Amino acid sequence: MTTTLTVRLPATLAREFKAKAKAAKTSPSAVLRQAATEFVRRQKPASNAMQEHIDAHAGTWDGHVSGRELLRRTRP
Repeated sequence: MTTTLTVRLPATLAREFKAKAKAAKTSPSAVLRQAATEFVRRQKPASNAMQEHIDAHAGTWDGHVSGRELLRRTRP
């Protein structure tokens, strides 16, 4: 599924953008799609030490119990 997005640019910037897309032999839509993908997927810096710790260890659990069992054991 796709969604249409309208972007307003100054005329000079739009001309430069179209020229660069043409020089790259692709459409402006493809260039914008790639730029949007990179922007959205770019990692945001952690806001504090706790979040950095969580990010550093996320997905590294290799214990012998399931995640559900681990939560049951560690939560009241």
